[in-house]
Amino acid sequence: MKRRAALLLYVSAIASLCSCTSTPKATPPLDWGYEKDAISVTLKGDPQLNLFQKSPHALVACLYQLRDPNAFNQFRSEPDGMSKLLECGRFDPGVATAKRLVIQPGQELNESLDRAEGARYVGFVAGYYRLDKDRSARLSTIPSVEETTGFFSRTKIVKPGRIDMKLLLGPQEIQDVKEETEKP
Repeated sequence: MKRRAALLLYVSAIASLCSCTSTPKATPPLDWGYEKDAISVTLKGDPQLNLFQKSPHALVACLYQLRDPNAFNQFRSEPDGMSKLLECGRFDPGVATAKRLVIQPGQELNESLDRAEGARYVGFVAGYYRLDKDRSARLSTIPSVEETTGFFSRTKIVKPGRIDMKLLLGPQEIQDVKEETEKP
């Protein structure tokens, strides 16, 4: 009889604990606010970078933080669009920031940037002699990361993550892009 009472007490305790759990709450919209050092970019120039007439040359590039990627993508597809992107200006309200970079052959350049208010994308344009939208430009999405807090009452928080981009700049094109997400 005591065993039965203990078992019944144990089962009812488990059932009451399970009934305390609630359905997950809807997550509020992401706050794409300013964050210090949230974007890390490493550019590695090939020793034969921007090869023209059998000679390597320095490469001018532009790194954009974008609220909206549509204008960036539109410029990439226009005949003179890549040249306009290399001007490193705020060509559209969707551009949060633009930064000009110069990479020498064989150089590794590390840049740490503060994520601008509202920036959700990072655009990169490299000024190769043979300027081509597929070989000279890349667009990356700044990731969001999910964190869970609490022990009994679990709360999910979604925040903008940090992005670590590594670009390998070859003789005629951007050869490789690696992206890693970091929690803030």
